[in-house]
Amino acid sequence: MAFCFALTLLMMVAEFVTGMWYGSLMLISDGVHMLSHAGALVLSWIALAIAGRTSGKGLSYGLYRVEILAALANATGLVAFSAWIIFQAVSRVLNPIAVSGAEVTGVAIAGLGINIVTILILHGAGAWDLNTRSALLHMIADLVSSLVIVVGGSIIWMTGWVVLDPLLSLAVAVVIAKWSFTLLRDSFMVLLESQPQHLSQEQIEGSLLQSFPQIKGLHDLHLWEITSHFICLSVHVVVEDTLLSDVQDLRRSISAFLLDRYGIGHCVIQLEC
Repeated sequence: MAFCFALTLLMMVAEFVTGMWYGSLMLISDGVHMLSHAGALVLSWIALAIAGRTSGKGLSYGLYRVEILAALANATGLVAFSAWIIFQAVSRVLNPIAVSGAEVTGVAIAGLGINIVTILILHGAGAWDLNTRSALLHMIADLVSSLVIVVGGSIIWMTGWVVLDPLLSLAVAVVIAKWSFTLLRDSFMVLLESQPQHLSQEQIEGSLLQSFPQIKGLHDLHLWEITSHFICLSVHVVVEDTLLSDVQDLRRSISAFLLDRYGIGHCVIQLEC
């Protein structure tokens, strides 16, 4: 995260200065985009550091939820960035300004290289985590943006068609907005403690009843996520009236079954007769 932040910040300064100097909205937008990425990487970096710490008595689940808050902040920043670029692009279409295609293309190629490096680093670090995935999506969005700028800058350089600059900026902003709304939705769903998208209560109930003949019924099953891949479940399990020592192994078997088949790592199982 720290290395990616340093690379992103360096490229952000280069793009912003070049975009202002040569009048390219594509480079200015990508420079602001890079700034949002730098902020996203810092948020993700801090969130990972905090989430790994032990918490006080008031936070029984620890600080894992900080990762989701960071992902939410990153997604909100992407939405705001997209809105700003759309506004600027429409203004430039109505009032085109001169753009230097050669310089824009050169800087965009450098930005493209840095984006590829940061994406490879973040993907190797574990992109399955929602917080890291939010930072990775930032960088993928900027990779697409850099590719568009390289193509657009080359066309402007060869044809002088300056209106292509805001048009391509508008297209990139729409794509980024779509990705950011998806990330925003996923973050909200975790904060609302909805069940993970890949699991359902009916699916789990059916597999438990099928796999454990000792279970006579299930009720009050709840399924939620604390953070990415930290899935929790609570359920009341009805069994025949018997000694607690006789059904203790059943409770352990149910927990092991849920972890192995569904990745549910935190189970609260209440046995009833």
